Amino acid sequence: MKLWSANVLATIAAISLLLAVTSGQPKAKPNNGKKRLRENVARRDKNTTNSKKANVKKAPAAAGSQLNKKATAPALEGCEEIFLPMCKGLVPYTHTKLPNQFNHSTQLEVYRHMEHLWAYMDHSCSRNLRLVACSLYLPKCQGKQPPLGPCKATCVRAKKKCAQPLKDYMALDWDKKFECTNLPNKRCLKAVKDDECIDEYPTCVSNSNIKVCTGLSISQGALPNMFGQCKVDEINTEISQFEKLIATNCHSGLKFLLCGVYSPFCVRNAASDIPFTFPCKEICEEVRKSCEPHYRKLYHQLPWPNKLQCHRYPSAASSDTTCVMPTDPMAF
Repeated sequence: MKLWSANVLATIAAISLLLAVTSGQPKAKPNNGKKRLRENVARRDKNTTNSKKANVKKAPAAAGSQLNKKATAPALEGCEEIFLPMCKGLVPYTHTKLPNQFNHSTQLEVYRHMEHLWAYMDHSCSRNLRLVACSLYLPKCQGKQPPLGPCKATCVRAKKKCAQPLKDYMALDWDKKFECTNLPNKRCLKAVKDDECIDEYPTCVSNSNIKVCTGLSISQGALPNMFGQCKVDEINTEISQFEKLIATNCHSGLKFLLCGVYSPFCVRNAASDIPFTFPCKEICEEVRKSCEPHYRKLYHQLPWPNKLQCHRYPSAASSDTTCVMPTDPMAF
């Protein structure tokens, strides 16, 4: 069923705005030549044969070492692995090269400039929107060759599909940094295939395919979520970045918070005409207090994720909105 209404639009818009190969060779067998006819010849050649064996055994190791060096060194020369959460695993390349065209020399610096664009990139209008944003700031590394940014056609495709939805649903105008006019037509990143959302508006669906939701008794969540994401594989890819943090056991409510943020809980007894709700601000604050130090240590000193900023979420003390705590009977 469709859950979109004026109240839903207002709620979603308000929350969103707060927003290498090692090669081995078989060991060569020593060539003993013709059959020795006399024992004195055999004894004379024994040392020579053993010496040859030793040399043959060493040769494959040296060759393998050289091959391995050739396979790994040039491909990643000058490159660094992408670790920013809005791009890692979500674009068709893994490494970038800095400084970028904006003269940002570190990914931490890039993050500060990209964070406010996160709401753009998540919207399900087109996967090319994220590709444009990420490759402008974190261009694909080509080793010694110049890094690759988005093609003009990629940008135009993203803008055509996303400019109006972003304005209508999230009150966001097309960012000036995303202008397509001066982008190249060659030696650039071509558009990727888009997948349409099954439901245009938030709809209650099973959240069993979202791994972090496993074990919670609330079995349904709303998709698209408040960030405009509707693809479960994309959501799982992004949430997987929190696996190291979850493994620290920094707070028992972390998985509950992540599940409710990425797939807002569908509840039957909501006190409003919006049949889904979010984790309460209070559990968000508890999780952040316990987990933020671990997050910074594990994730290159990045700040606490924008999507988990607690002021986004309703308070348990509010009489105007509903939210869910892990201790609520419906939660487990």
